[in-house]
Amino acid sequence: MSPTVATAVLYEALEQSKSAPPQSLEEMRAFAKGPLDSAVRRKIRSEDAEELAGHLDMMFSRAIEGDGIAVDVDFEDGDPESSDVTATAQMTVVKRPVPVLVLSGQPDFPERLVACLGLDRVHAVAVHDPGGLTRATFAEQPLFVLIDASGPVPIDELVLVGALLRLPDSTTPVLWASESRAGQDLIRRAEREGVPMVSLARSEGIEPLLDLVLSRFAG
Repeated sequence: MSPTVATAVLYEALEQSKSAPPQSLEEMRAFAKGPLDSAVRRKIRSEDAEELAGHLDMMFSRAIEGDGIAVDVDFEDGDPESSDVTATAQMTVVKRPVPVLVLSGQPDFPERLVACLGLDRVHAVAVHDPGGLTRATFAEQPLFVLIDASGPVPIDELVLVGALLRLPDSTTPVLWASESRAGQDLIRRAEREGVPMVSLARSEGIEPLLDLVLSRFAG
């Protein structure tokens, strides 16, 4: 799989597991044998999935018996003297994890983003109400506010849109699951109030959302 497809498969598996991302090696092994295996089998041939499952099981067996899993990742060296924020003609990009505020009734939504993209590329913070959104905006200086319409927080639309109107110009509101009833209602309210918003349909998969976040990461 390409890295983009692999990341999307990982997110799909995390979403289907309906629990927090695994932390221990034992939890990761159970996750790999369950939700991840199911998601993989929908993307690749059965014989390839069987081969991959065997490799993963062997890897976890050795890791649990030994000292963990060694992973080598090569990163290009950045200029330590350069700023971690770069303003382009189109958008602001950062060399630190992209700050994202997540307004969702699903408490593990931010954790799924971090599990897929990594702590080095995204800093996802959960907010639960307009007041929390305002406070977190000053504290985190987010580039995105992600509103999850697939599991919406019970907030009056007019109050939410008012909070979005107060966001700084550098922060982009993003609506996830725009095809849902809650999403459509929020889109209409935002249009009436003149709030620009990026709308992403859940039916298109998680890739556009992940790509949007990574578009602001220059690390």
